[in-house]
Amino acid sequence: MILKSELNVRNKITAIGALAVRVLRYSFGIINCRTEEIKKIDRKTRMMSTMYKMHHPKADIGRLYVKRKEGGRGLVRIEAAYKAEIITIAEYLNTNYKEDQFVNIFKSHESTQPNTNSIINTAAKITEELSQPNEKSDAKQDGIQHTKARLGQSLKKKLENKVMHGQYIRNIDRQLIGEEDTFLWLSRRDLKAETESEIVATQDQTLQTKHYATKILNTETDNKCRLCQQFDETIDHIISACQILAKEQYIKRHDRVCAQLLFNICKETIGQKNTGMNMCQNQ
Repeated sequence: MILKSELNVRNKITAIGALAVRVLRYSFGIINCRTEEIKKIDRKTRMMSTMYKMHHPKADIGRLYVKRKEGGRGLVRIEAAYKAEIITIAEYLNTNYKEDQFVNIFKSHESTQPNTNSIINTAAKITEELSQPNEKSDAKQDGIQHTKARLGQSLKKKLENKVMHGQYIRNIDRQLIGEEDTFLWLSRRDLKAETESEIVATQDQTLQTKHYATKILNTETDNKCRLCQQFDETIDHIISACQILAKEQYIKRHDRVCAQLLFNICKETIGQKNTGMNMCQNQ
């Protein structure tokens, strides 16, 4: 229902997290869920997102789940939500067992359960998986408090390490450009789902260029630009380095950006003048 709605893509993803994922959260720790069942829900979500053009079929899957302010799409990963919920429940049980008799009853029940069904054992296993190899053994309890942050960092690191899909994220010079400002369009722009998915796929270097067909699909023998015939037809070349496109298309793009900037400046200036005139009239 959410994907069929007329909401912009950011609000669609917010609605999925607030309305759909929340229903599942109530069952975590109460109903014994197998990991494969949870992963199946994630796969079905991605499949439906692709059907409704919210996710490009060739774009990176991991970027769907990275925070929008870090360059991702902000979709809640069910597997990550499950792990975070189990850790939270285990943390509550470990910190409130002296004060709450019902917690003690539950812990007694837990001790009779197989390891695969025990929340505390499952939480310990998840925390161990998230722990870094060089961390001390006593850091596992500390990891409980930072589960969500660690899950997010893990997804972002996997994205950056990908040879093709991680190029754009790796190439951002964080000393010259603010990461948060770079991805501001993902946080504030009211784009259609199809538009945002196309932009992300472009940044992931997955559009059907001759370079992609030659190097990735192995279906072409010549990867030179079909317009200038001089350089490899990569995404970067098409966007900013083709001599043929530079004569007309780049100029049009430049003028449209400048026109928008001028419009915003004029709008701000007129607004300030009107405010000043109203204040003078009131005085």
